[in-house]
Amino acid sequence: MIKLYTDAGLNTNLNLGAVSYIIRVNKNIYQDALPEKFDDNHYLEFLALKIALQKIIENHWNDKIILIHSDSQIVIDSIDKKYSKHYQSILDEILESLDKFPSYFAKHIADKDNRAAHALVHQELLKIRPNDRN
Repeated sequence: MIKLYTDAGLNTNLNLGAVSYIIRVNKNIYQDALPEKFDDNHYLEFLALKIALQKIIENHWNDKIILIHSDSQIVIDSIDKKYSKHYQSILDEILESLDKFPSYFAKHIADKDNRAAHALVHQELLKIRPNDRN
């Protein structure tokens, strides 16, 4: 079974966004955080999942059941309903990726249970922050 944790964050004052994922497969952990140029945190949460699923598929790990953990209620609800009023196009891409797995489960988790992915987002936001020393 693959365990996937995703998160996203947005610094609206600086208009900076970041997404992260942690993939646990075969007792190995793969993680990354990436800067993204979007001003919509919900979209970033979907994007984090989309990017993580692409990574799993590219590495041919999608022969296992995947358990998705997200602290974004809208992402989990949208996957369960296969519908999103404002994010249907990216949701369709996610659902298309999920069809490449034997089965999947999407679970909403509390922020405190998503600390590792959240920390990656926070570190990335600090890293891409403009240098304040002028």
